[in-house]
Amino acid sequence: MNKYRVIQWATGVAGTASLKGVIRHPKLELVGVKVYSDEKAGKDAGDLVEGEKTGVLATQDVDAIISMDADCVLYCPMPWDVDEMCRILRSGKHIVTPCPYWFPFTQDKEAAEKIQSACTDGQVNLHASGCNPGGIAERFPLTFSGWCNRIDRITMSEYGDCRHYASEGVVRELMNLGKTPEEADNNPIKDMLVSFWNEPIDMIAEGLGSEVIEYEARHNYILANQDIETAAGIIEKDTIALNNYMHIGRTREGTEIVQEQVWLMDDIEQNRLQEKMDIPRTSGWRIKIEGDVSFHVDIQFPSDLSQEEHTGIGMSTTGFHCVNAIEAVCQADNPGIKTYLDLPMITGCMGTHSMRENA
Repeated sequence: MNKYRVIQWATGVAGTASLKGVIRHPKLELVGVKVYSDEKAGKDAGDLVEGEKTGVLATQDVDAIISMDADCVLYCPMPWDVDEMCRILRSGKHIVTPCPYWFPFTQDKEAAEKIQSACTDGQVNLHASGCNPGGIAERFPLTFSGWCNRIDRITMSEYGDCRHYASEGVVRELMNLGKTPEEADNNPIKDMLVSFWNEPIDMIAEGLGSEVIEYEARHNYILANQDIETAAGIIEKDTIALNNYMHIGRTREGTEIVQEQVWLMDDIEQNRLQEKMDIPRTSGWRIKIEGDVSFHVDIQFPSDLSQEEHTGIGMSTTGFHCVNAIEAVCQADNPGIKTYLDLPMITGCMGTHSMRENA
């Protein structure tokens, strides 16, 4: 059986999970690892995930990585670089990434055109996957929409106790936790986050055979009433300890598509906050569909796990979903950006035996 040759690019929280997934996957072969720190450079990939030796050594040399013979790059740096991504694509390597570009055709037309051009030049594909966005935000709601006829509203809500999330850049810059409201409102990333969450809204509308004609964004903050110790450092009193983002798209037919995030540095009791928000559940996700058939679907990890374990598993789902998409992305026709609307069902792979193949 031929295996797809894969390069892991960046080994942060999500990248470490995807690296582990590549090493384990029976249809993939790890051929390279790009890292950013001197501490990781030269180490065996297996050591980076506390596993067995692989014989593949991590490197900081971008030119060496891009010149490697590989089918696909799992591109996981934070921040990402669209020009760097285009260089990889032009080298003839597919990209699967948890970075944005899940459905960029409306929100970031310039980047979409650059990526599409690079895909055409390299005769390859790019697919953005992950957990949320990358699955729960758009793939799962579209799946459940098949149970309905008239849909008035689709809401995807994420509830996250972020005290054990160790990525300071994500926590403080993307989530705005630990900033003052004034700093958050003036954060240059703010406009990017609007497009970031509008992409899944656009994909859902496209999947429903419609389009969004109106967008709305609401950002609500609750401050800490005391210093809060977290994995990303101290969240100081009177800074944001709960951030509630709500992005809404309304289609031509009147269907509302809502992406909501509730990220907080406390448990559901919220005793460390200056005021409380009505939160219907602990960390996890709720997909709610309202129409002629109305229901909600909760997605959560086992309740007997610690919050730290919940956070770790949540990041693993991002990495593993990217890994499991590689085969479909490498096989997809017509080079370009591939969304979930373009690919077959993406599943895990527990082995290589198939009754159909062996019939």
